[in-house]
Amino acid sequence: MLKYILVAIYLVCTTSGMALIKLGGSSTTMGIKDGNFALSMSFISILGYLIYIVSFLLWTKILTMFDLSYIVPIATGISQIIILLMAMGLFHENISIMGFIGIALTISGVICMNIK
Repeated sequence: MLKYILVAIYLVCTTSGMALIKLGGSSTTMGIKDGNFALSMSFISILGYLIYIVSFLLWTKILTMFDLSYIVPIATGISQIIILLMAMGLFHENISIMGFIGIALTISGVICMNIK
């Protein structure tokens, strides 16, 4: 049961980390100033990167707990669907009919992979 809870936490961290990075990304600047590397980020971006790092650490643990052929397609598919829905809801991005067909195919694939 713990391993499924870790997957759920991973999904929340990876998708929310991406959303926060995108939200704070417009204020991120980097370059060379007076011969030195300069980087400026908003608090939202920094928080997004920290959460995304947590998701990466969780992912490395999750990979040891499941078969790769099982967890990678399922977790990746679910995270892609969540990200697409966040893009529509949070960022008001338009999703084409092909995007919705992709969601349907991804859900179908996740269901097929879980049929015993």
